[in-house]
Amino acid sequence: MQSSLPITLSQKFFSLERAKSSLVLVRPIVKELLERHKQLLILQNDIARMEGKIENDDSLEVVIDSNYEAMNIVLDRIAHNIEELHTIGCIFKDFQVGIVDFPTHFEARDVYLCWQFGENTIGHWHEMEGGFKGRNLINDSFQMNSSGAGTILA
Repeated sequence: MQSSLPITLSQKFFSLERAKSSLVLVRPIVKELLERHKQLLILQNDIARMEGKIENDDSLEVVIDSNYEAMNIVLDRIAHNIEELHTIGCIFKDFQVGIVDFPTHFEARDVYLCWQFGENTIGHWHEMEGGFKGRNLINDSFQMNSSGAGTILA
C-alpha cells in the first residue's frame, strides 16, 4: 500500500538542514503509521478468516462487527498521521518500510529528499518521477546546488 499525495499550492520546500531537523517530528509519526498499518492487516485477516466460518457460528458476527469498528478507528488514526506529515510538508510514500519524501530544489528543478524509517538521517534524494529505486546519495555537489527556497508548484 503506497500513499502519494499530490503536491499542492501550499507545498513547502525543504533545505537539507530543515528536512533533517524535521525528523524529530517525522520519526514518531511514521513509527505510529507502520504500527497502525500492521494492526490494520491483522484486523483484515481476522475478519476474512471469521467471515469464512460465520455460516457455522453465528456468534462470530458480533466479533466481526467489533473488528470492523476497530478497523475504522485504525483507519481514522492512519489518516490523521498522514495529515500530520502533510502539515509538516513532507509526503508519506510507503506503509511497508516507511518512506518519506521532502520536496526541495536541485540544479533549478524540483526533486525529493528521501528518508526511510530506521535511517539515522536524510542521505538520499531522487527525481520526482524516479521514486525510491532512483535514490542518489547526497554528495557535496547536491549540497552546493540545492535549496529549499523556490516557487510554489501550481
